[in-house]
Order: sequence, then C-alpha cells, then structure tokens
Amino acid sequence: MSVPAKPFKSQFSKFDYFIIGLTYVFFPLALIIAAFRILPTQQHHSFRGRNARLIGWVLFGTYIMTSLIMSLGSETREEFLNGNLAMALCLLVPAMLLLVAADLADKKFRKLLKVYAEAVLQRRLIYIDHIAIVANQTQAHVIRDLNFMIKERMLPPGKIENGVLMITSLHRGSVEPAETQQDIGSKSVECSGCGARTVISHQEEKECEYCGTIIVA
Repeated sequence: MSVPAKPFKSQFSKFDYFIIGLTYVFFPLALIIAAFRILPTQQHHSFRGRNARLIGWVLFGTYIMTSLIMSLGSETREEFLNGNLAMALCLLVPAMLLLVAADLADKKFRKLLKVYAEAVLQRRLIYIDHIAIVANQTQAHVIRDLNFMIKERMLPPGKIENGVLMITSLHRGSVEPAETQQDIGSKSVECSGCGARTVISHQEEKECEYCGTIIVA
C-alpha cells in the first residue's frame, strides 16, 4: 500500500502572520515573541524552515521600521546613510541569510521524508533504531518525523509504541518482542570491509554505500 506523495512545504500559521504584522507596529515586542515562538519547536525538522523564515521576515520588518525612524530623526543625508548602512549589516543581511537557510532546511527535510517513505513503504522497516540507521538520524528525531508524517497523511494511519512503528495496513499480524527482532524482518549488519553499519532485510544482498563490499544478512 502506498500513500499519494504530498510534497512538504513549511507554512506560516495565523499567529506567525500576526507576529510579522506586529513588527511594523512595535518591532521590539515582535522580536521577543518570535524568539519564544521558535524555541519549543527548533528540535523538530518540520519547523526549522518555518522558524528561520519567521525570524528572517521579522528582522526585515525591523530594518524597515528602524530605517523609517532614522530618516525622520536624522538631520543630514550623510547621517541617515551611515546609520542605515549599520542597520543593514545588523538586520537586513541576517534576514536574507535566514530566508535562504529556511529554503535549504525545507529542501533537506523533503529529502529526509523521501528516505523515511522508502524505508517504511518499500523496505517495510518497522523498528525505529533500524530506520534511524537508514536515515542517519537519532531515534528521537525519527520518532518526531514519523509522527509528523502520520499526522500529515504522508504515511498510512499508525502509531509508534516501544520503538516500533505500528501500521496495520502495511504490517499484518503482531510484531514480536525486541529480543527476537533479528530473526524476522530487517537487521543492522556491520560491513566486513569498512565496518559501517547498514540495515538489510533477511536473505538480502546489499552493496555497502561506503566501500562497495557486498553485505549478506
């Protein structure tokens, strides 16, 4: 069973738009609220693009407002240009870098989602530690990312219990305890050539992605 592809794209909520709008009214408060907004979610891959983009737009708005205030308060054009240049270096350049970083974070997460989808839907991996090896992520990140995919319907309905991804439509029957998991499904195998570990299915032959040695389960 497969799920229709749903490309990931981080989006702002109404509250995020409110924070950006607040920048043009009282930018110091908007910066503080934006900081508190991103702190609880920065560990989530799905929010990193949005967080960088939010701070980027808040800094951009702050630059606009400070430039306006300086234009009203500066007595000479030279004084305004010098002050505006300093604000551009402090606010505008970081804002542009954050907007670029946001696009890169979204692109990286889209690639990671493809890795998860292949591991779960095609290779039928169910153990979080195995999926973590394939995706080169910590188990905590894998759990957060898979829960996100289930919530956004990028995977069939399911849940994670005791380190096992339970998707009834994909994995019929009960899952055996962790002690016997090496006897069924997939397992982590060390390459005899370079020592790198990879996940391989039962009776599968796979070429090591690092040295090319053929690994047999």
